[in-house]
Amino acid sequence: MRRTLLSFVLSIPFAFGACTTDKVPDQAAPPAPAGQGDPVAKAVVHDVKCGCSIESVGSCGNYILIEGKYVPMIHPTLGRMEWCAHKDKGAKVETVGAMEDGKFVAESWKTLK
Repeated sequence: MRRTLLSFVLSIPFAFGACTTDKVPDQAAPPAPAGQGDPVAKAVVHDVKCGCSIESVGSCGNYILIEGKYVPMIHPTLGRMEWCAHKDKGAKVETVGAMEDGKFVAESWKTLK
């Protein structure tokens, strides 16, 4: 009996070790291919105008139509009168960005023809 108890006690670590090595792999989604981290935000087309063409603004500046309202558009590469040549007609831009403190902060933008 003592010998049986001793063999049982000695075999316990091996039994647990066997359980951990026969583990079934998780069924998680496959990893993203290299160079494809977080999903990239999609560019959206918006109407834009120079502020001099917007009655409520009246002075030059870059404005984008977001949810029915023209708000200032900010990006380091924008000139002060980027769409002034388009006058009342305005233009369309493809842009990625977000609203911040009442302004649209663009990550990227491109005027469409």
